Parts: sequence; C-alpha cells; structure tokens
Amino acid sequence: MNFIKLFFAALCAAWLLAACAVSDGLPKPQTLPALAAGDTRWFKLEAQDEAGNIEQASLLAVQRDGENLRFVQTDALGAPLSRQTVGGKGWANDGFVAPNAGSRRLFAALLPLLDEGAAVYPQQRQEKQGAATVYFENTRELWRSEVSDGLYIIVFPDGRRWLLTPLNNE
Repeated sequence: MNFIKLFFAALCAAWLLAACAVSDGLPKPQTLPALAAGDTRWFKLEAQDEAGNIEQASLLAVQRDGENLRFVQTDALGAPLSRQTVGGKGWANDGFVAPNAGSRRLFAALLPLLDEGAAVYPQQRQEKQGAATVYFENTRELWRSEVSDGLYIIVFPDGRRWLLTPLNNE
C-alpha cells in the first residue's frame, strides 16, 4: 500500500514539474488591441516557405470575447485549425481543437498590428529595421512584422513567412 502511495506521489510531482516547465516562449501581452464588442476582423492567411511557395492557405477571425480576444483559424472548408484566446492570464486553447503552437505564435505576432497605438509588448525590445519592426526576447529574435499596402507580413526566425490580407471588415 505504501508503494502505491509513493508511486502516485512521485507521478503527481513529475506531472506538476512537467506542467511548470512547459512554456511556449511567447511574451505575455500587457494590453490588448481595442476591438469593440461585435467587431470581427477577418484575414486571409498564406504561409510561405523560404522560397516563397505557399504551404498553407486559411482564414482567420479575430473578435472580442469579454475581456479576451478570440482567434479562430479555419481551412477553406471551415474546419478549425486553431482556436485560441488571449487575455490578462495569457494564451489559452479555446474548445476541443488540438493545441497549435505555430498558430499561437502567429497570433501573438499579429496582436501589435491590430492596433498600432497599443503597447502590447512594452517589455520586449523592439527595433525598426527598414519597414519592419523586429521583436526580441533578450537577444533572441521572436519575429519581424510590417504592414505594406494594407498587407500584414510576419516573418519568423525559422524562415516561415505569413502574409495576412485583411478581408472586407465592414
């Protein structure tokens, strides 16, 4: 009987340590962009490889959900690829869609572009490099983003490039 208690205590301790060690490496937003209740922003997303080939095309809806923002990414047929919320406690999965770290990273990079006046990540070092703003965590580059002719461009250090085209948001 003591062996079973000891085993479960060790298992719980290992689970707790593993849960504490998991980090998505994303900064926690200090403020959220100002989206009015009922205001939904739609985007066409295109992921490109380093050669500029489109690897993935999808749709993204961003909307206010109480104190949080909800991000829902779907494929062309409407099947969800990622559902995330962000608020005062950081990022969380929304619903039963499997966690999608790549999408969460994209959504984190999109936040400052939704409302250029909001200081979303004041704790991060930001550098202007040409038309792009580069975000750093200490010396590690997180992403670079720019807006060009209404098109949002987000590039990650691994070479993955996202083009976000705002759709008719009226």
